[in-house]
Amino acid sequence: MAKMGKDLRPLCYEHYVAMKPVQLENGTHTFTTHSLAYACPLSGCFIFFSDNTGYFSVEGDEQQSKQTGVLRVTCPQDGLPMYLAEVHPQKKNLRLWRCGKPNCKGHRAIEEYIFDPQDASVQQYFRTN
Repeated sequence: MAKMGKDLRPLCYEHYVAMKPVQLENGTHTFTTHSLAYACPLSGCFIFFSDNTGYFSVEGDEQQSKQTGVLRVTCPQDGLPMYLAEVHPQKKNLRLWRCGKPNCKGHRAIEEYIFDPQDASVQQYFRTN
């Protein structure tokens, strides 16, 4: 998997604020791994971004957490997850997504609309684990 660039500035797709870098732990009984991710800094928001998953949310506490959903916009150049880089100041549903891979020029400008997550035509962008 390609590593994320260190100069990423992903925005939370719910609040449009800059996300903060965090270390995620993935542990088993024998060992624990750490990976770089980004988290929304607002209290009560559990949205994260990582290079291999894209955006995801987490439910539960540190002892019993689980991933609840994934929003993945893919790069047209390499198929990797993209991050929300900009939101148009006057037109909040117009968003610029960029690839997190260093030196990739992949981007998408997407005008988003309110939709029903249960609609079959949009479920291709959402997965639940």
